[in-house]
Amino acid sequence: MKKHLITAALAACVMLAAPCGCAESKGSVSETAPAPQEIVTAPQGSAEYSNGTYSGEGFSLYADPSMWKYSGGEGSCDLMLNTTNDINSCGISVYVSDDDHGGKSAQEIVMGADNDSIVFTGALATAACTFYYYEWAISDALHGRTYFTDYGDKYLCVYAESSNFGYVENKIADLLGSLELSENSK
Repeated sequence: MKKHLITAALAACVMLAAPCGCAESKGSVSETAPAPQEIVTAPQGSAEYSNGTYSGEGFSLYADPSMWKYSGGEGSCDLMLNTTNDINSCGISVYVSDDDHGGKSAQEIVMGADNDSIVFTGALATAACTFYYYEWAISDALHGRTYFTDYGDKYLCVYAESSNFGYVENKIADLLGSLELSENSK
C-alpha cells in the first residue's frame, strides 16, 4: 500500500512541474471535461477512418467495427466502444505530438506529472509499444486518461474517456495492440 501511495504522490508532484504538451491547439475537449490545463487532452480532426482502419500522421490501427464505431469527429473522441450500457462507455482518440517536453521520455512525462487532479498513473504494454498514462476525474461518472509513448523525437498520444476503465482496459489494450507505426516516425 505504501508503494502505491508513494508512486501516486510522486506522479502528482511531477505533473504540476511539467505541463504536458501533447495537447495542441487543433482540438477540443469534451463539454463535460473541466480538466486543468496541465492534463493533456486530444486534438480533433487529425485522424481518418475507413473500413475499420483508423489512421493519422505516422500511425494506423484496426478498430473492429463490431466493437468500435467512428464518431465522425463529433465530441472529444474519434472512436466509441459499441455498448448499450453507459456504465461501460469508452471513447478514444489517437494523435501524434511533436512537443519535446524538454527531451523527457514518455515515462518521465507521466511519472513526473505534478497535478492534484491525477488519481492514477500506470503503464500499458502492447505488441507495438509501451504506453504510460495518467488518469483524472472529468466528473463523478466519467474519467479521462492520456497515454504517451515515445515516437522518435515526437510522442504518440491516446486520449480516452470512460465510465469504467476497469472494464474497458483490455479493450483499449487490444485496440492499441493493432497499432502500426510508419517507418519514418519510429
